[in-house]
Amino acid sequence: MSKSNPPRWRSKSSAISRYAIAVLSVGIAIVVAELLTVFLHTEPIASSMIAAVMFVAWFGGFGPGLLAIALAVLAIHYYVVPPSNSFALKNNLFSLGVAELPRLILFSIAALFVTLLSSAQRVAAESLRRSRDDLLAAFEHQKQVEGVLQHSEMYLAEAQRLSQTGSFGWDVSSGEIFWSEESFRIFGYDKTPSVTVDMVLQRVHPEDRALVQRTIGRASSEGKDFDYEYRLLMPDGSVKHVHVVAHAVRHHGDQLELIGALMDVTATKHAEEELHKTQTELARVTRVTTLGELSASIAHEVNQPLAAVVTNAEACVRWLDRETPDLDEARYAVKQIVNDGHRAGEVIRRVRALVNKVNTQKTPLEVNDVVNEVVALVQRELLSHRVSLRMELAPALPAVLADRVQLQQVIINLVMNGIEAMQPLTDRPRELVIRSHQDEANQVVIAVADRGVGISAENADQLFNAFFTTKSSGIGMGLSICRSIIEAHGGRISAANNDGPGATFQFALPLHQEGLSGGKRAGPALPVGAGN
Repeated sequence: MSKSNPPRWRSKSSAISRYAIAVLSVGIAIVVAELLTVFLHTEPIASSMIAAVMFVAWFGGFGPGLLAIALAVLAIHYYVVPPSNSFALKNNLFSLGVAELPRLILFSIAALFVTLLSSAQRVAAESLRRSRDDLLAAFEHQKQVEGVLQHSEMYLAEAQRLSQTGSFGWDVSSGEIFWSEESFRIFGYDKTPSVTVDMVLQRVHPEDRALVQRTIGRASSEGKDFDYEYRLLMPDGSVKHVHVVAHAVRHHGDQLELIGALMDVTATKHAEEELHKTQTELARVTRVTTLGELSASIAHEVNQPLAAVVTNAEACVRWLDRETPDLDEARYAVKQIVNDGHRAGEVIRRVRALVNKVNTQKTPLEVNDVVNEVVALVQRELLSHRVSLRMELAPALPAVLADRVQLQQVIINLVMNGIEAMQPLTDRPRELVIRSHQDEANQVVIAVADRGVGISAENADQLFNAFFTTKSSGIGMGLSICRSIIEAHGGRISAANNDGPGATFQFALPLHQEGLSGGKRAGPALPVGAGN
């Protein structure tokens, strides 16, 4: 801290006291000289004056020293220059100058020299004292700064330990790498003075090593930031997941340095896996619930080909029982039996997939085919609730990369919501429209429009929130799960009221680009659900 300047009145008082010391010191020297003359019969006036001047110059400084010299010259003139004990001058000034003037001049020069020397020593001593005080203050400040830095380092180390986040710095030109203590702990190394890239690569999982090498090489050659995740294979065989972020900076003549942080996200990954297991179990439960609601449609879809199988089998028997069996008709009937059997088997296969499917399998799909499959399953529901269905599917749409079962569940959910939204209607026809097209953003859009009661303003922002429902028996997960599915496919889902009665729910999916999807890891499977 800088000391505040003293008040002006205190500075003036100090200056006056120093000049007062000059007067007092010369007076004391005169008294001492008088006493020595009386008791020792000597005249030490000059020595006393020199001592007084030295004292004043040392304690008062140069200005008071000059005053002391002037007073001392007057005192010597008073006591030494004839007539003594008087300031009167002889009539013969020339003889005075020759006899006494050199003595006074010599005394003045000696006194001035002593004054300069004493005041210089005083200034030097004062400067040394201030330098010493400044050094002591600087030392104390350094100790305080070191204490603050130690506390800061301790806090940082503890924060990194608690958050499992380490920091690092890499000087690309020198190859020097700095790791914090938490970085050493994450990688499972004892703290060492130097860290190398080989030490990093030694811990990287073999399947991720090429990725890490490419990222490090690109960052060091191009000086670009990076942000990615990879795995570590520890000596005990355990696997860690780390998330690394680095920022490139240049300094000292365009020297490249990468400064970043790495976080141990293993616990997060395990939590995501557990969440995924829970979500997939929820998906299975909600799919079973959906199938329960569609049981009449499913039974109808199975009974139709089974009834056709029985009819064609009976016809085949009749063709074969003729006197002359009609083999062509019998063969045709058998072919129909095979086709109907395949139809029934396909329905059962779809139902089993909806019930038992766990893992996500994204493949190129034609969305119109998925819509037609869903319509076959919900046909009975449409009939029983007296809802007419109109299809407006754009032909030759590009394929999308999606999971067939999850996509079916989204469309089923939207169709069932549309059917239920029109249940209270008595004054207008119940009509559901399913549309498909490609929008301006080169995405495939599926829209389900109803003529129901629409979406109230207070519910518009909550439709896709978990556990929000307007149904007395709903759990509020259907639309929330639909949003999770569509977003996991890189798409978006929305809802809006129609210009006329009812509302439209639609989702858009990005087009499948051949060759770009194979190298990416598939994201976690997301659950699908029944109605809200």
